[in-house]
Amino acid sequence: MPQSPVAASPHPEDLLLTEAIQVCGGAMVDGGAESGAKNPLGAEQHRQVEALVQWAEDKGLWVQSWVPTPIADTGTREHNLFHREDEPTRIYKITKGPGWGIFPASLATTRHKPVRYWFEDRPATPLEYFERLLLSNTHLMHELNREDYPVLNRLEGFVYSHGRLQAVTSQPVFEGTPATPSSMADWFMKRGFHFIRSWAWFRPSDGLAVFDAYMDNVMDCENELVPFDVIAILAQGALRESLHAAVARLDSQSHPAAPS
Repeated sequence: MPQSPVAASPHPEDLLLTEAIQVCGGAMVDGGAESGAKNPLGAEQHRQVEALVQWAEDKGLWVQSWVPTPIADTGTREHNLFHREDEPTRIYKITKGPGWGIFPASLATTRHKPVRYWFEDRPATPLEYFERLLLSNTHLMHELNREDYPVLNRLEGFVYSHGRLQAVTSQPVFEGTPATPSSMADWFMKRGFHFIRSWAWFRPSDGLAVFDAYMDNVMDCENELVPFDVIAILAQGALRESLHAAVARLDSQSHPAAPS
């Protein structure tokens, strides 16, 4: 089984993310046994949002005054971005509308097609969104020099806008250039990942999958690659099975069987 993203002793910036994961997990019906829960997604989101609203109220996590009004649409599909003058080395992000980012799901009925057609994006739940941020900290960006980047992804709080709960997070401003495909391939393969399709990698040893790893989401910062805005998950259930099958399919295609 994959290791839980909250199993290790967290860094200080991870504590609020860890607590948010626990709050959302406590609101789930099926215990999160499978990536891409079979429960109706809207119902799952609703239960988690209700739990987060109560948690934010109890803990004083409302940061409405931080967010510009109106906030400009930055053209990204998951967040709008803004800056705060008191922390110029960080970029702040607010989830868009009712969304909590996106999440990969397997399409088992497409196994007869090439691997690139085996997966699709669907809306994420709050739990999946917070797990993704924590996994980026603990499994992808943990190699960074913590003197240069003492605080990675951080949950700052929440706002309630147009009847919808939205999360406010922040991350360091990474100065560099978009990573090239070859440098990304080298970085992932050195860490045991297998290429699945454009922008997607999978590590069979622990079930860690990384989606959305395209040039705008991976920076080359003085020859140190930083996958700062990818979708990291510890795959379970049907998604994990499909990823293992994809590795096997691609491996067989690159090493054809010897003729009998």
